[in-house]
Amino acid sequence: MNDTQSPQAGSGKVEVTLLDILKLLLSKSYWLLLAGVLAGACVFLVTTFLITPSYESRVSFYVYNSSNNSVQSGTINNGDLQAAESLATTYSKILASNSILDAVLQELGPDVSLSRKSLSGMVSVSVITDTQLLEVVITSTDPAFACRVAGAFAKVAPTEIVRITKAGGVEIVDQPEIPTDKASPRTVFDTAIGVIIGVMVAAVIVILRTLADTTIYLPEDIENMVGITVLGQIPDINSADDNYAYWTVTEEGAAKNEKE
Repeated sequence: MNDTQSPQAGSGKVEVTLLDILKLLLSKSYWLLLAGVLAGACVFLVTTFLITPSYESRVSFYVYNSSNNSVQSGTINNGDLQAAESLATTYSKILASNSILDAVLQELGPDVSLSRKSLSGMVSVSVITDTQLLEVVITSTDPAFACRVAGAFAKVAPTEIVRITKAGGVEIVDQPEIPTDKASPRTVFDTAIGVIIGVMVAAVIVILRTLADTTIYLPEDIENMVGITVLGQIPDINSADDNYAYWTVTEEGAAKNEKE
């Protein structure tokens, strides 16, 4: 009767389970942590010394539907609210238009050497979800200048919006203030993300290197890969000195140094 091997034994493939990967990562945890610390340190140094911090100053507006906001006092209905929400979307586009940007530049005065394109890059206009509120955010590396630009928006927006749309209007809710905390970079958050990414990249490298390593370290590896039973193995023999010595195998199968 002929001996047969299982398909897995003769295939030369070794199955890797999630448990094996976890054990591998735990055995390399020192290197993973070291990679995370190094990556986090690099991000910290870059965000601290190489990136200029930016600041945000905000001004918010309330959008109303009537051409005279005082007429609405105590008589707001759902139709007015829905119309105001629709107007808020329209007003957000107007606040980012060239007409408003030119009016803001004129309000800032000739001492500000700022182009329309540069100003547009500083401005972010958004509608606060499910409200009649608009928010204009000015981003600059100079906190005082960011507040000054936001103040110019607060001054020209109500007049310009009414002039353009001839319907509804806006009221200022929050006046801009000089920011004291930087908006970016977020050093602590970015450093934490750097640590996580460093650990993940190191883990991927460790796993790929292990899967690509075809070196046989244990006799069991041969049995698992090709299904062949190991009959014997050469012992690891270390000489006590640097001189060459001959070894012989006794009848009992033991290796013996002739100097012994």
